[in-house]
Amino acid sequence: MARFVRFLILVSFCSLIANLAFGDEPAASIMFPLSPIRPSDVNGVSRDENQSSTITVEEAVDLINLLPATKELRAKGMDVKWDVQAVPTMNNRDYYFFWIYNATAQKARDIGSISVGNYAINKHTADVRVWQVSNDVFHGDDGVLVTTNELERLQEELRKKHGINVPLVQQYRTEHLANKIIPRDLAQSAVRLPITERSTNTAAISCWKSSEHPISRLGRSPVVSSSAGYRAYAEVKATAFTPKYQETYTGPLCENTSRLFLAGPGDAEFKLAYSQSQDFSDGNSLKLVDWSPDGMHLLMERTSWKYESEGAYTDLVLFSLSSGGVTAPDLSKILESRFGKDCGSENSVIGFTPEGNVVILVAPLEDTYYNEGGTSCVKQKTLLALDAKRALQDIAQVLPSDFKPRHYGQFPKRQASRR
Repeated sequence: MARFVRFLILVSFCSLIANLAFGDEPAASIMFPLSPIRPSDVNGVSRDENQSSTITVEEAVDLINLLPATKELRAKGMDVKWDVQAVPTMNNRDYYFFWIYNATAQKARDIGSISVGNYAINKHTADVRVWQVSNDVFHGDDGVLVTTNELERLQEELRKKHGINVPLVQQYRTEHLANKIIPRDLAQSAVRLPITERSTNTAAISCWKSSEHPISRLGRSPVVSSSAGYRAYAEVKATAFTPKYQETYTGPLCENTSRLFLAGPGDAEFKLAYSQSQDFSDGNSLKLVDWSPDGMHLLMERTSWKYESEGAYTDLVLFSLSSGGVTAPDLSKILESRFGKDCGSENSVIGFTPEGNVVILVAPLEDTYYNEGGTSCVKQKTLLALDAKRALQDIAQVLPSDFKPRHYGQFPKRQASRR
């Protein structure tokens, strides 16, 4: 549960974002000083007479050299470099995309960003735009035109050299930086994928299973009967989403809904009794543990986690037939009273004592890395009984290690999953 990893849908674009936002050193193969390179080396495009109306990447670098930000840093003795990339989601047909960075600051490992800025050079007009790496570019934000007297003189020379006249400038100046413009009201749209896998397991349902491609799954437990004649089953649905526009989508790729269904003595149909959705936690599950000795309380093990993060937390939920509500004690606070504050543990819900107290097993953390660095203060496996008379808010007793809880509910030996 703790190792759920969300599928990264913006791989190529996010690599550029990482460079810009965090100042990571670019790969050696794409680090270049401010000096000309062969045009055929960029974007896999070879220059020939059929493309003579567009400026070359070396001419684009000449424009980059004249940017005020570049000149200012070089005047201070800084080493300025650039990285030109073909970003799959951007309009590489009509633009060269540059990231300019302060190599001197990078070498000195200065705190803060080494980024000087992002610039796009229009291959057809020699226009220079400064733009931000964000979703706004996919909604038509094409950045601000950079204009200086020096730039304008060089741009006019380049246009004359390549036969770029006023109509061509007007035609290509409006070309967008992104491959396509996405309406803002559709930027977060996604399709719910139908359920393609079912099981009787409800404890660890996720959209990912031995694959980076999410699918929707449904877990439905066997029916468990109580001594009072009630029946129950749990259902956990993990719904996968396919974004309509991967470039702008920031919503969930998977959301879980866990539900408890009950039927009373003589009832033919099960009814929804309890539900927990993504509002509780986008990753969540319920597992039926047992009915209480009097058959009027249903004990469930609950696990919650956040997709895109590490770590999961397991506690308990106790459903009462008389009230129709649940008791969900703050297990972490209860354990603090015995093991200390900020203490991590692996928890599992075992069952009931004959007196109706709830039994939990507390064990040391197996892997603190996947539990957000939590400290495991529990030194050995310990069985605790939570006091039913105090709404499970206190520890009634520490049970011997050889304690064996009995089942009070009737569990089928074998039952096909409900479809």
